[in-house]
Amino acid sequence: MTDDYELVTHTIVTKSMLRKIGENQYLKIVPPEKIIEISTIEQTKITEPIVQTDEIIINAYPKEVKLFKNQNQDTKYETKWETITGEIFDIPSSNVKTIYSLLQAKGLIVVDNILNLSNILGMVIKQGSLEKKIETIKEEI
Repeated sequence: MTDDYELVTHTIVTKSMLRKIGENQYLKIVPPEKIIEISTIEQTKITEPIVQTDEIIINAYPKEVKLFKNQNQDTKYETKWETITGEIFDIPSSNVKTIYSLLQAKGLIVVDNILNLSNILGMVIKQGSLEKKIETIKEEI
């Protein structure tokens, strides 16, 4: 059946993550602060100092992300979030749009851009996969 989703990977976020999303912008997951933010780095002249501005985009972060795919390569995520106030909640198997809507309904979205959420989930999954590959290589050595 094409609607049967299988677990592809599972990642637990334990440390900060960073991903370049523009010429001088970076998407950051900051678990100790329980937020997701975009940092913009600017330097008008090489002799002037670099200026970094941070903007919170979601007042929560994904503590845990599970990626599921079906035979058509459609994806769904099962996520666990922790808010800036310490509340922890689960979002059952959903697509990015549904997760985004639920975070909006809880009032956690500060900057309205669904692409940011897609980038966040992709970054978490990719980082988790890379860490598992590194561990496998270390065990082989």
